[in-house]
Amino acid sequence: MLSGILVLVVVPLPLFAALLILRAHSLLWLAIVAEVICLAITVVGYLLFRATYVLVTDTHLVERGLFHAPVTTDLSHVHSVVLTQIYSTSSSETLPQLIVRDEGGKRILRMRGFCWTEETMRRAAKAIGRPLDEPSEPLTPQQFLARFTGSAYWWESRRPLAVALIVAIGALGAGGVVLGLMWLLRLPIVG
Repeated sequence: MLSGILVLVVVPLPLFAALLILRAHSLLWLAIVAEVICLAITVVGYLLFRATYVLVTDTHLVERGLFHAPVTTDLSHVHSVVLTQIYSTSSSETLPQLIVRDEGGKRILRMRGFCWTEETMRRAAKAIGRPLDEPSEPLTPQQFLARFTGSAYWWESRRPLAVALIVAIGALGAGGVVLGLMWLLRLPIVG
């Protein structure tokens, strides 16, 4: 988390430097506002991350994810619990993933290794009380999605759409910053 905060503090520094070089002293407030916005986004992200949890009771499984309210599932709907290792993209390192699915193969819960420890996943699997399936060989992300259909998040099964959305949002954001700076510096916008 500290590295994430550091990135959001350091990234706006080139904007601040550009304003100083352009002698836009009256626009220093813009750099300060940008820095405050970055820090506010960091705090909100941290609070959302800290609010996530997985709770297993005698009768229910409750998950509160990063961007959604708690979802409660009756433990009688749990059909399979799998703890597998998945290769990181373009790497030989693996991360554990716990997948809890219903009888139709639909994902009830997925705990990913970059958010949860393997020990936490094992405790959750034990609390669920179903046999734990542990494939012996690590899987590539593509093999994981093919083997555990219905376990993917929307962006994993629609990668071109996710990439297009990220590129579009990035381009709109960058364009907005450039146009905003041009407007603030009273530079002509020819279009």
